[in-house]
Amino acid sequence: MKEYSDESFSALFDDAEKSERKRAHLNLHANYDEKVQRLFIALVKGSYVAPHYHELDHQWEMFVVIHGIVEVTLYDGDGKVKQKLAAGDGQSGKVIEIDPRDIHSVECISEKALLLEVKEGPFDPEKAKVMFSPTEPS
Repeated sequence: MKEYSDESFSALFDDAEKSERKRAHLNLHANYDEKVQRLFIALVKGSYVAPHYHELDHQWEMFVVIHGIVEVTLYDGDGKVKQKLAAGDGQSGKVIEIDPRDIHSVECISEKALLLEVKEGPFDPEKAKVMFSPTEPS
């Protein structure tokens, strides 16, 4: 049995504060070959995951917001905002599931946020995500 305590999350937030990206991960899976990839993500205010998508059919992902508030923005193929979803403390939403090929960004809008991310494996770092940049008008 594994237990994850406030102490382990505190250390994760310390790592996030020191990180240039203002976030830190704690993998719960033993390796990238596991069928279910699980990780905690600690974010601090200012952490922003730029618009991207996951191109493979099995690359859905689910965020469970344990603490704090994050905003997930969905975009259309032209880069226009389709929808913004705030999830977490004081929000009606606590869990966001993103389908493969949905273009999205994630931003920490509270001082801190802790997410549990769950996604199907195996995980290939070479095909983790495709950064999105809208096509130039012709």
